[in-house]
Amino acid sequence: MNSLRKSFTRFISMSTVKKVTQPEWHAPQPSAVGKPVLKIYNSLTRSKTEFVPIVPGHITWYCCGPTVYDHSHMGHARNYVSTDICRRIFQDYFGYNVKFIQNVTDIDDKIIIAARQQYLFEQKLSGVYQQVNSELVAKSEEYLTSYVEKNLPEFTGKDIKSEFIAWADSIASNVQDIAKEKPKFPMYLKAARRAHDAIYSTNVLATPIAEYLESIKEVATPSLDKEFGSTVNDPSIFRKLPSFWENKFDQDMARLNVLPSTVTTRVSEYIPDIIEFIDKIIENGFGYPTKDGSVYFDTAKFENDPNHDYAKLQPWNKGDMSLINDGEGSLTTGQDTKKSSADFALWKASKPGEPSWPSKWGEGRPGWHIECSVMASDITGQTMDIHSGGIDLCFPHHDNELAQSEAYFDNKQWVNYFMHSGHLHIQGQKMSKSLKNFITIEQALEDFSSRQLRLVFALSSWEKPLDFKDSLISEVKTIESAFSKFFTNVRALNNDYKHKVNDGEFVSKKLSKYEKQLYDDLDIAQDEVDVAFNDNLASGQALRAIQILISKSNNYIQLAASGETELRIDVLLQVTRWIVKILEILGFEARADRLGWVDSSEAGEGAGSTEDIALPYVKALSQFRDAVRNLAISKADNSEILKACDTIRSDLINLSVSLDDRPSGAALVKFLNASEKEQLIQQQEDKLKAIAEKEKKKQEQAAAAAKKEEERLAKMKINPQDMFKDSSLYSTWDERGIPTKDAKGEDVSKSMQKKLTKQHQQQQKLYDEYLASQKA
Repeated sequence: MNSLRKSFTRFISMSTVKKVTQPEWHAPQPSAVGKPVLKIYNSLTRSKTEFVPIVPGHITWYCCGPTVYDHSHMGHARNYVSTDICRRIFQDYFGYNVKFIQNVTDIDDKIIIAARQQYLFEQKLSGVYQQVNSELVAKSEEYLTSYVEKNLPEFTGKDIKSEFIAWADSIASNVQDIAKEKPKFPMYLKAARRAHDAIYSTNVLATPIAEYLESIKEVATPSLDKEFGSTVNDPSIFRKLPSFWENKFDQDMARLNVLPSTVTTRVSEYIPDIIEFIDKIIENGFGYPTKDGSVYFDTAKFENDPNHDYAKLQPWNKGDMSLINDGEGSLTTGQDTKKSSADFALWKASKPGEPSWPSKWGEGRPGWHIECSVMASDITGQTMDIHSGGIDLCFPHHDNELAQSEAYFDNKQWVNYFMHSGHLHIQGQKMSKSLKNFITIEQALEDFSSRQLRLVFALSSWEKPLDFKDSLISEVKTIESAFSKFFTNVRALNNDYKHKVNDGEFVSKKLSKYEKQLYDDLDIAQDEVDVAFNDNLASGQALRAIQILISKSNNYIQLAASGETELRIDVLLQVTRWIVKILEILGFEARADRLGWVDSSEAGEGAGSTEDIALPYVKALSQFRDAVRNLAISKADNSEILKACDTIRSDLINLSVSLDDRPSGAALVKFLNASEKEQLIQQQEDKLKAIAEKEKKKQEQAAAAAKKEEERLAKMKINPQDMFKDSSLYSTWDERGIPTKDAKGEDVSKSMQKKLTKQHQQQQKLYDEYLASQKA
C-alpha cells in the first residue's frame, strides 16, 4: 500500500513539471530593398505608372486589330509582335490571367474601295482582254491622263506621251522634298511612270497581258471606280476581299509566333450591337442624326460636360482637320450637316456601291471609331485594364473611342491603361499602306527568320520608335549566334557528362569558387531581369542581362577547358534552363530538353525510322573504320591516319555534328544547328582554300626554282671560250675568247674589257664545276 502511494505521489510530482515547448522562432525581417513595382508607360499620363488591375490576378485587354484589305507589313509586325511580347510577360512572368480581345475591321472605307476596285478590274479588264490590243491601250491612255490630272497637277498643261518622262526625270532629285508637303507624291509618280512605260512601250502589243495589266492597274482602278463604282451592290463582293486578307493576316501572325487572341471580334458580326450602342449615345445626349441618314458624335457637347473630357490622349490634335478627315474616311459625305467640323460619324449613310444595313436612321454602315467601342465593351464591360494599338491611332481613333464609350456608359474612365507601340521605320523611312511603300511580312520573312524579327522587336522599347536598319540587324544576328553557340556548347558538355556517368566514371559534385561565382551571377541576372520586366516590360534590358550571363558562363567553360577548374555541368544546366525560360516568356520557342531554343533545322524532328536517321552516321563511321583498318594493314605512316581523322570530322560536320579537340584528348561532341553547320562548313572551305593556295604557291616556287636550276645547268655547259663568240657584236677575240674589237673593228674599251673578263671568270668556274660533275 505504501509502495502504491509512493508511486502515485511520484506520478503527481512528474505531471506538475513545466511543459516542454519549442524555442522561440525569430521571424525573418524584410530586406531594406523592396521588390520592384510593375510600372508601364501609359499614354493617358505620358509617363510610367504603377499597374493595378481592376480584378486582382486578371487583366482585360483590347487590342486594335487589322483593317483587312491588303498585305500585312512590317509596321504591323512591329505592333503585334511587340504587343505579343508584352502580353506574354504579363501572363507568363507576372502570372496574370489575360483575356486578350482583338478585332478584325472588315467594314471600312478603304475595304469598300479596294473590294470594289478589285472587282471592277476583274470585270472590265483582266476578265475581258486576253492580249494587249489597240483598244486596251487607248483606254489605258485615258486612265493615265485622268490619274495624272488628279494626282500630279504639277504636270498639267504638258503632253503626257512626249513630255511626262522628261518631266519626271527633271524632278527626280526633289521628290523627297516634295513628299514632305505631299506624302503621297512619290507613290503617285511611281504608279504613273510604271503605267507610262507600259503604255508607250515600242512593243506594247507584244507585252504579255498579265504583265501589262499589272503595270496599269493603279492608274486604271480609280477611273473604273469613278465610272462604275455605284453599280457594285452584291454584298458578297464586300465580304470576299476582307475574308481573304484576314486569313493572310492570321497566317503571317502564326509565322511570327504571335499568340492568337482569347476572343476575336469582327465588325460585320456586330451591326445590331453597334446600332443599339449609337442609340444609347443619342439618348444620353451626345449624338445626333442628320438629314442624310448619318449619325454624328457631338464633340462640343461632350467636351463641355463637367463629367467628361475629350481627346484625353492627344488634346493638342483635336483641331487638326487633316487627322479628323483621314479618320472619317474618303467615302464620308454630308459633313456639311454636322454641328461642328470636329464631330465624327457614328453611323454613315450608305450610297450606291457601298454595303449597307437597315437602321432607324436609314440604310447605312458603322463609322470607324464606333466599331471598337462596341466590340470591346461587349467583352470587357464599362471599364477595361489595357487598350493597345499603334501610336498613329491615338488621335482621332482612340480618343474618339474613349469619348463614345464614356458617353455610352456615362463614366469618366473607360480605359485605365493605354499602351501604344512606336512607329517603325525601315532605313529611316516610315512605311504606310496608303503610301504603298511598305515591306510585307511575307517579304521580310524571305530575308530574315521569325526569330530574328522577334529579336529586333524584343531588343527595343515597345513604346518607342524603331528604325529597322543594317546596324540593328547585324547586332541581332550577332546576339542570335552567341545564344545558339552557348546552347550548343552546353548540350555537348551535358552529353559528355552523361557518357562519363554511364561509363562508371566518378564525377565530383563539389563546387569550387568558380561555380559559386556563376551561381551568384545567375542570381544577379535574375534580379536584373525582374527589374527590367517591372520597368515597363523592358524586354531589351532583360536580353542584355542574359547576354552578360552567357558571357560569364562562356568564361567559366573556357576556364574548365584550360584545366584551371573541373567543369560542373549542374551550374550550366541551371543557367541555361533559366535563360530558356525567360526566352520562352518572350515568345522564343524552347527545345523539349529546355537546353536552348528551337532552330529551323530542328523543325519536324521525329519523322523517319531509326534506320533512316542513323544510317548517314553509321555509314560515315563505317567508312572511317575501313580507312583506318586498311592503313593499319599497310602499315601506313601516322600522318595518313590523322588525315582519315580529319576526313571523318568533315563528314560529321556535314551531318550537323562537330568534334572539338580538348587538352584531355577526348573530343567534345556538339550537335549543330543549321547556322552553326553553315559556319563550320564555310570555315572548312576557307581552310581548304588556304591550303590549296599555299600548295599552289609552293608548286609555283618549286617550278620557278626548277626552271632556275635548269637555266643554271644550261649555262654551266657553255665553254667560256665560246660565250662571247657573237659576230654581230664583236669581230676579234683574244686566246681566252674575250673580245678585243667590236663588230665595227674598233677597240673594246678598257672598262668593257674589265666587265667582260669578270663575266668570263664567273663562267669559267661554272664550266669547271660542270666538267667535274661529268667526270664524277
